[in-house]
This record gives sequence, C-alpha cells and structure tokens, in this order.
Amino acid sequence: MKYLGSERSITQDYITHGGAEDYSGVHKSEIKINGKGKVIKIINKFKSHEDSINYNTFLEKQSVWYSNGIYECISITGKNVKMSIDELGGNQVWIETYDDNNLIILRLCHLDSVLVSLNQIVDENSVIGLQGNTGLVLSGKSITDRTYGTHVHLEATINNEFVNPRKYATGEVTTTYLNYDNGLDETKNQIKILVNQINIRALPDEVSNDLGDVYYNEYYNVLEIIDKELYTWYKVKTNNGIIGYVASSKKDKWLEYIESKVVKDVKLIYECQKDGSYLIKLYKNEKLYISK
Repeated sequence: MKYLGSERSITQDYITHGGAEDYSGVHKSEIKINGKGKVIKIINKFKSHEDSINYNTFLEKQSVWYSNGIYECISITGKNVKMSIDELGGNQVWIETYDDNNLIILRLCHLDSVLVSLNQIVDENSVIGLQGNTGLVLSGKSITDRTYGTHVHLEATINNEFVNPRKYATGEVTTTYLNYDNGLDETKNQIKILVNQINIRALPDEVSNDLGDVYYNEYYNVLEIIDKELYTWYKVKTNNGIIGYVASSKKDKWLEYIESKVVKDVKLIYECQKDGSYLIKLYKNEKLYISK
C-alpha cells in the first residue's frame, strides 16, 4: 500500500510503537505528504548507513553513552556519532499543517536526506526527502547492507497530543494549510515577525495554551495590544482562523509594530480621472491628503 507517497508496509503499528508508526519501503524512495503544510524544523546532518545506530545496542549502552544531554554513540560502521535527544531520529523534517482547524505537526524521521528548506510551503507534489536509516534503527539485515534498517518513522500530534498518524500517511485525510502571511497592508495596524518563530498563546501570558506559531517575515493584523512588564502582547487572527496573542520581548526585538498610515475621518471630495495639472484652493486650517 502507498504510505507517504510510495509503496511501503507497516513494520510497527501505532499501538506497538507507542506514539508513532514505522513504514518500510525501498531505500532512498521519495517521501511526500498528503495535503499542504509548512516546514518548521529540519535536522539534516547525518549520513545514511554511516550514522545508523543499532537500536538494541543503544538500549544496552545508552547509560554509558549519555553525558550532559549528548549521546556519544557507536554507529553500525564503528563511527563515533554525537546525537542529542532530539537527534536520535536522525535526519528529520517537521511539518505544520491543519486537519479542519486542528493544528497538526507531522514529524518524519530517519531520512537519508532532506530535500526541503525551513519555512517552505510543501504539498503533495513536493518531495520532502528520501527514505533512509539515520539515527536509531532496527533490522535483521547484515550491517554491511547499506539498506540496513531503512524505514520512515512518522509521528503526528493534534494540538500537541500524539495521535495515530496512519490516516495522514495513507491520504485518508488530506491536511490543509492557509499561509499565515497576510502581506504588508498600510491600511491596518500590523506586526511583522523578525525572528524564526513565536508561539501564539490563548491568553496574553507565557503559560497559557499554545495554539500554533508565527514565523519570520510574516505580517499579521493587530486586533488588540496589551502591555505588560516583560512583554507586549499583540492579539492576531491567522488565515486558519486561530485567534490568539503573540508576545514581543521588551529586551529583544522579536517583531516590528507597523502603525496604519490611513488618516481617519477623511471625506472624498474629488477623484482624478486623468493625468494633468490642477489648481487646488485651500482655506485656513484645511488639510490636504494625497493618496496614490
């Protein structure tokens, strides 16, 4: 059956694996998603086969290999490989997408290589990466076989809770993504995001529910501003319909506030129909605004 765009079979289901599924297929086959999303995280530093860690060996050695947040692993080829906890999945792509209005994060692991870039909008025609065996893998094959342990590990969370990812792997559910980027609109009060990523919070405080994220170089119309001691909070509505608060640190500049240039309470008195030179008579205290 086709899983993630190629013929693959299930080697570990959601219940057995616990929080994920594993799909076995042709080594270096293309990986795609069913729908549309945005790439929010990439790990692409490991070499397939060369940086493969035998899972059973890892279970035996992990206490010895671990120090200060880093695992000093020995790969199946005898290479010394440093991995943090987040990197045990090898080369990875994290994709933000939506099922109805539910925030979905898809995490694809153990890739041979990554073929997308950070913040890229991807769809069913985009090749996310190639199936591989980087990170922790399990296989009955000889370690000399370059396809040793090759598979795709898929995790899916809905609003930060793990769910069975199979319907997203098969295409039973096609996810959607409406680009947050509204573009610069000088008729509205807006914020422009200056850092890679900021959380959208349900309330104007840093411990309220995380509703999603905003990303570098995106614009959002401002619905409300709440000023607090450490942060200024901007209430926004995304194109996905999420309404929440985005913080700007008073110490570091996370975003730029752009005030509307529209002059309020003006009245249209004349609209020019063709180019030319015109004489305009003004009276005391009157103001003239030109719009182009």
